[in-house]
Amino acid sequence: MVYLAAGLAELGYEVTIAALRLVRLDLTPLQDAGVRVLVFGAEGPVAKLRKLPLLIRLARRADVVGASLFDATLWGRLAAIAARRPAVIIEHTPGRELATSRRGKSRARWVALHNRLLDPFTHTVVAVARWQVPILLREGVAERKVRVIPNGVAVDELRRQAATGVSRADLGIPDDAKLLVHVARFMPQKNQPMTLEVVRRLRADLGDVHVIFAGAGDLLPDVQAQAESMGAREWAHFLGRRRDVPRLLHLADVFVLPSFAEAMPVAILEALAVGVPVVATDVADVRPILELTGGGIAIPPGDTDAFEQACRRLLTERQLHERLAGAAVHGARRHYDHRRMVGNYASVLDAAAGD
Repeated sequence: MVYLAAGLAELGYEVTIAALRLVRLDLTPLQDAGVRVLVFGAEGPVAKLRKLPLLIRLARRADVVGASLFDATLWGRLAAIAARRPAVIIEHTPGRELATSRRGKSRARWVALHNRLLDPFTHTVVAVARWQVPILLREGVAERKVRVIPNGVAVDELRRQAATGVSRADLGIPDDAKLLVHVARFMPQKNQPMTLEVVRRLRADLGDVHVIFAGAGDLLPDVQAQAESMGAREWAHFLGRRRDVPRLLHLADVFVLPSFAEAMPVAILEALAVGVPVVATDVADVRPILELTGGGIAIPPGDTDAFEQACRRLLTERQLHERLAGAAVHGARRHYDHRRMVGNYASVLDAAAGD
């Protein structure tokens, strides 16, 4: 969303982001680009319903209403309908089975129903990954309304950021150690425990191998406890939520993401842009990304042995590492630069505003 909003603003669009609950991201790039950000702090459906009149007023001042993620796609479309403005929805689902309430109850049927009922009032539904398209069609989204626009990242800016900031010494990691980096929220689908186990195995015969975990989430204490039980205090580094992820990636020998489910993971694109070979599971559009760029190895989900072997190869086979690192940068710039993504969204928004 940051890349998209800032990119549209640079093209001359007037962009306002209305966050229903809160914003965890660094807003500096948006503010620098002239993007207006409103944070409603609305917890629960009643609070969000009370914000609907404000959303409607914002929609009336816009040419197009965009919404990303459920349940913003519900409230955003209701506002668009009331304001008689076209709605463009962005689908990021990693799988409807993962759509749950804070109490852990499934929301899959409710998400599907809201897509079915509101599709007649929706101009375009953007899928960020091709594998999402069948899900949308099963939920009643008209095929003619679906447009696939892969996520993109600011390759040159990421590479600039990667060159400055924290060092290995700052983090207590020896310069000659082998280093894996795992950037993700701590939630079951991101599978940080597998990364811990693989690093433990690698250390048995490769020597000083370390891992950085960047991110926060409900499962962070559990993974930290697992690391403690392994005696990993010296080699597993939990950094929490960070604003210097490009620099952390630049320090790495390998970026890992052994997820059970994904949509179109921006973290992989950022690693490729920085020039870090990737080992990730073959879920969603991950394999197509790695094959198109040539920057990484896809492994079967849940296969710890394959994950270990792929990491081992990249840590020990220098020519393979250098080949994938070079391909990663070239492939990210060619296929996933944010300007390509922003241009595709601009065409969708222009078409919606013109209808």
